[in-house]
Amino acid sequence: MKIKYSKELINLNIDKSYDVLYKQLDLKPLSSDDILNELNTNPIYSDTLYNVIEQANRILIILPDVTRKSGAEKFLQQMLNKIEDKGKDVSFIFAIGTHRAMTEDEIKLIMTEKVYNKYKHKIIPHDSDDISAHEYYGKTSNNTPILINRAYFDHDTIIPIASVSYHYFAGFGGGRKMIVPGIAAKKTIMANHKLVLDEKNKRKHEYAITGNLKQNPVHDDLVNCVMIARRHKTFFLINTILDESSNIIYACGGDLFMSHIAATEKLKELTSIKIEYKYDAAIVSCGGYPKDINLVQAQKSLDRAKTVVKDGGKIFFFAKCQDGYGNKYFQDFFDLKTSSEMFDILLKDYQINRQTAFNLKSILEKYEVYIFSDFDKYDTDRMGFKHLEDLGEIPALINDCERIAFIPDAYNSYFDLS
Repeated sequence: MKIKYSKELINLNIDKSYDVLYKQLDLKPLSSDDILNELNTNPIYSDTLYNVIEQANRILIILPDVTRKSGAEKFLQQMLNKIEDKGKDVSFIFAIGTHRAMTEDEIKLIMTEKVYNKYKHKIIPHDSDDISAHEYYGKTSNNTPILINRAYFDHDTIIPIASVSYHYFAGFGGGRKMIVPGIAAKKTIMANHKLVLDEKNKRKHEYAITGNLKQNPVHDDLVNCVMIARRHKTFFLINTILDESSNIIYACGGDLFMSHIAATEKLKELTSIKIEYKYDAAIVSCGGYPKDINLVQAQKSLDRAKTVVKDGGKIFFFAKCQDGYGNKYFQDFFDLKTSSEMFDILLKDYQINRQTAFNLKSILEKYEVYIFSDFDKYDTDRMGFKHLEDLGEIPALINDCERIAFIPDAYNSYFDLS
């Protein structure tokens, strides 16, 4: 089997039979013309993209950060040509949330070097810790304070561009998440993300899971945030679905909420894999870079893959994590030895990536997870992983396993166990 590992391919040979849990996305790649034609022919509960541009005064384009690909580089220039033709003012902001700032090379990769060189003076920074750079819009029904980057306030027309993807507690990425948490203050993000916790049962909320929006408290609060802050704003959301080569194979756009729901339904249709039984062991790849850029990102794939493995089963997790842990709060929270201890601290002093550490620790307590990564043994041991340095160890470790699964792209897979 060939395993994606950052930007590499690793060959692994095992003598036992295994099931490949993967659904090939065999739709043909869309051209820039195809994408823009769709956005101007079949907008969802919205005027067309070009009509929205024509009626705009100041346009803010929200792009994803380096941890998520959207394919925007394939049609951004053509869209900007239309904006320029209409003489509209346009600025850009990256939906960084609480992630690290991006490098210049990473920004060029997302915008293309040509667009970056022309518009770099129109890129508005986002720092979720700088409260003074945010406008306050009130509170949600869950008491989440709504603080959004002032760039949002200063523009009447908002065009987020995002690939729709699975999210391990918000249900799906993209859509409303490009605004909150994308360009929101840390105070807002923490209050929203804390809703993932079920305080009564001391666990993750049962509906705050991958692929689910119904009764999902995190998603409902995100929608509430944007609904309160949307007055006097025109939105045109551009949703994409990418194949494993980062080609755009599906695009739709329009209303911030309805077009996103349409895209999530399409993603499930394309990627849902019916599972008849659980496995004794699984060999798991995140799907390569940037999905395994750090452990904060990579654990999302582990969270997805665990659902096909029996309690106590073995998982061989391939995630390079060249950027290490990905967050200091996340890293330091592993000084606590159990998920129960973590939960108690979270209730008293919630931090976004502490919850991520709690989620990962809960998985590591339930399964026997071997990790192949850039982490040394000290770090894997302190987190609760089993350190895997020699791939030659795997055949012996799975010798007693009857049912084995290989998941080549866990991040982009949805496992249906119903």
